[in-house]
Amino acid sequence: MQTVKERTRFGLLIAALIFVGIGLGVLYGAQRLIGDSRSVAHSNEVTGRLDEMEARLRDAESAQRGYILTGRVDYLADYHGSRDRVPALVERINSLVADNPEQTGHARALRAQTELRLHQMTNTLLRYDSDGVAGARASMGSDVFETSSAIRRIKAQMVEEEHVLLEQRAASTRYSANALRAIAVLGIPLGLVVTLGVYLLLVREIARRADAEAAAREVHARLREGNAELEHKSADLRALSRYGGMLQGCVDPDEALQLTARMLSTLRPGTAGTIYRMRNSQDHAEAAIHWGRHRAASAESLLPEACWGLRRNQPHLSPDAAASQCRHVSAVDHAGVATACIPLMAQGTQIGLLYLSDDDDGFLSRIDIIEAVAEQLSMALSNLSLRESLRLQSIREPLTGLFNRRYLEESATRELARCARRELPLSLMMLDIDHFKAFNDVHGHAGGDALLAAFGKLLADHSRGEDIACRYGGEEFTLILPEAPPETALQRAEAIRAAVETMRVQHMGRDLPQVTVSIGVAAFPADGDSPEVLLRVADEALYRAKHNGRSRVEQASL
Repeated sequence: MQTVKERTRFGLLIAALIFVGIGLGVLYGAQRLIGDSRSVAHSNEVTGRLDEMEARLRDAESAQRGYILTGRVDYLADYHGSRDRVPALVERINSLVADNPEQTGHARALRAQTELRLHQMTNTLLRYDSDGVAGARASMGSDVFETSSAIRRIKAQMVEEEHVLLEQRAASTRYSANALRAIAVLGIPLGLVVTLGVYLLLVREIARRADAEAAAREVHARLREGNAELEHKSADLRALSRYGGMLQGCVDPDEALQLTARMLSTLRPGTAGTIYRMRNSQDHAEAAIHWGRHRAASAESLLPEACWGLRRNQPHLSPDAAASQCRHVSAVDHAGVATACIPLMAQGTQIGLLYLSDDDDGFLSRIDIIEAVAEQLSMALSNLSLRESLRLQSIREPLTGLFNRRYLEESATRELARCARRELPLSLMMLDIDHFKAFNDVHGHAGGDALLAAFGKLLADHSRGEDIACRYGGEEFTLILPEAPPETALQRAEAIRAAVETMRVQHMGRDLPQVTVSIGVAAFPADGDSPEVLLRVADEALYRAKHNGRSRVEQASL
């Protein structure tokens, strides 16, 4: 009997050790996965800060050119606003990479090149103040291009290094997930075998070992509980890892929001949710996407002060919606409904809110995973916003605000193909300001730039949402009118010509002389079936308008 007793004790000890080992393994794997998630967020923040620094530097350069070319003080204010933010961003980048010697070296080089570029920009403004536009142009030598190229090169090196770190962290995450899976596959069967052995021993001495049998059943139940918890956490962490990778591939905020809605509805099927996006004015947030049916409805639009989560910039959890204190939650009696308000923050700025509600408050116990989802979504939305800002800078012409010639060539091909597939018309205008060279000779390049900027605004004001207004080059402009027949295009051209005759342009506190515009109009399919042909025949019609007295509209097919 002593042998049976010893075996029973030994079996119980082994089962307990297996259970503790599984628990420690789960804790270790979870800590590693959470650490990897934080490291990924850190790398994403470094990349985001680098993109923002580059964007602010480009904004400062664009505003400086606008001020030099037009003399408008609002460009100078934009220049100072963007320039003043660059040093703080560079310092933030230095602090973020302080733990990485290689990145620290890049960051120091980036700081030196950035300070040099800011000094060059300051010198350009000083030369402009003393010697005018000619002085400013003279200050923009090859050293400016070399400094800008060095900044872009260093930034690309740092981004590449962060991508390498992301790959390493992804490998670490896979290792942790495999370790957790191994614990589940090997530890649980072993634990069950040991528990079964203990149970058989207890059956043989049931009369004398009733208490030991109860203990074995308890161990068995706890083991199953631990297994279920392990499976839940492993599944959550794997889903979070996949979600983070897919967020990196999103091309616009709507796609990121839809991906997040699917992720959270899968993570917690019975929990309803709403994601709010904060307006640029930061005065209120609007619902962008819903999923499920809310047990405690929330307003479609809310003020920041109406939500305690947004007020405090931290999650606001309430097991009972009736006591949540958030004014955007419906005042109808919702006793027993759990709610969560999780602010979406990126780089110290509120960009939205994640609101969840459910009859079962069980989702509050998994709030750490939900917060990790909210954190990754916040960073992704911030990066997408910066990416869109950089894209617009690459296709816009800074003086007039219209699209540039490269975008014209891409858009003309795309719109012409679309109209051809749907058998719809398309019209194209070529516009040229009359006697612009003489105007430029009399009033200088600054006066000419002021005229071009005013004409660009007029052309944008006379364009539909689907129209594409571009600066073709010099004083020539192009307007693409998708789905517009020739008759409509001629009416629109005449309206633009008449508006130019009454346009008033001020420069240096005085009115510039009135100007006129000549316009050539071509239409698809009557005048051509390719962008090149349409541009050429529209240009020929423009030449006829010039030849026939200027301030005229000529149609290509006439």
